[in-house]
Amino acid sequence: MIGRANAAEPKGVVDGGVTILVPTSTADSLSPVEKKALSNNRRIQAQNNVPADFPAFVRQGYDIKIMADDYTIDDKGLIYKDFEAGSGAQPVDGEEVTFDYVAYNENGSRIDSSYNKGRPASTRLGINGLIPGFEMGIKSMQVGGRRRIVVSPELGPPVGPSTFFSAKQCEVFDVQLRAVRQCRRRQVAMFSDVVCE
Repeated sequence: MIGRANAAEPKGVVDGGVTILVPTSTADSLSPVEKKALSNNRRIQAQNNVPADFPAFVRQGYDIKIMADDYTIDDKGLIYKDFEAGSGAQPVDGEEVTFDYVAYNENGSRIDSSYNKGRPASTRLGINGLIPGFEMGIKSMQVGGRRRIVVSPELGPPVGPSTFFSAKQCEVFDVQLRAVRQCRRRQVAMFSDVVCE
C-alpha cells in the first residue's frame, strides 16, 4: 500500500498489521496504555535530543504505531521522509554506494554514525551487506539526496542469539547519498576481484 500519513486517515499497514504509520494528529484517539507509551517515548527522545521531525513510537509487544507527519510508505513497507531529493545517479545492485549516516533506535539514542568515524561509509548493493530496509531506502535515492529512513522490524535485520540484534525494533537512519560507482569483476590469471570506478 502506498500512502502518506495525513490527518484524514491512518495509512500504511505493513506485513499483516504489525507496524502502522499514523499521523501525529491521531494521538488523542490512542488508548490510555498507548498514550502512556507515547508519553514515555517522547520523554526519552527529548532527553536524547532527537532531530526535528523524528517519529514517535507507540509499542505494544511487537505491534508498533509509528506516529509521524509527511512520511511516505511504499508498497514494500519502506517508510521514509525526503529532506532533499538529489539530482545524481540512482544506484542499482552491483554498484558501490558512498553515504553518510546516523543510526538511531526508537528512543532516539544514536547507535552508530559515519560522522563519528570521520569518513563516509561505502558498500556494494545486492550482496546482503546492509539491513534490508536500509538498502531499499538507499536504492530509491539519487546522489545528493538526504532522507530519513524508518526500518520496521519486518524489513530489519535477523534477530536472535546468533546475531548482533536481540529484539525486533524499529531503526531510524538519517542518510545522505554521496556517490555511486559502477563495479566490474576483473580476472587476473587464476584470481578475480571486483573493482569500482
